[in-house]
Amino acid sequence: MQAAISPLELSPQQIEALRQLAMLGSSDAARSLGRLLGTQVEASQPRAQVAPRGGVERVLQPDGAVFSVHFEVEGGARLRWMMHVTQEGASLMGGLLLGARRQETAGGRVLYGSALAEMSNIVVSSYVGGVAAAVGLTLVPSIPHVGAGTLSDTLKAAFGDLESTLLLVTDLRLPGVRNAGRIVTAPVDDSLARLLSMLGAA
Repeated sequence: MQAAISPLELSPQQIEALRQLAMLGSSDAARSLGRLLGTQVEASQPRAQVAPRGGVERVLQPDGAVFSVHFEVEGGARLRWMMHVTQEGASLMGGLLLGARRQETAGGRVLYGSALAEMSNIVVSSYVGGVAAAVGLTLVPSIPHVGAGTLSDTLKAAFGDLESTLLLVTDLRLPGVRNAGRIVTAPVDDSLARLLSMLGAA
């Protein structure tokens, strides 16, 4: 078992190693999402931010989302993983997934949310697969926990019980939609040290 390390103790080289790891996961996730949607999806360079316990919302400054979901990732390392999609991003993604620009009826909204939830399963599996391949570990995402309230509620559900947390944040862009959504990942407990060890950056 690896000794736990605080995010506040990380060196610039260790933070960069984790950012590069997140980039591998994000790139795989963007490619899979692009294939699913039939369009180009761009993942930004991940940024690393440290949030104190209960401070994730303050650090990320959420500006609202029409859809959000989070997962626990277990296996050789433990992660918390969250994705949220903006109104613009959801309209385009839902339209591409369902073959229509918008779903106006109540039944359509149910189908719309279901399509985005299924999409998130594919995205998290690709992200986790990219990370797992890079560090040689088996990582398995949980079932999706789809947010039923606000984005702030999902952030609290995903990360609210953690102590000081390293957040690896990737923004997603679609054609004509600069702010389509965001992926946030956080190693849990001793997994920060374990990932750094597997990366040769301990």
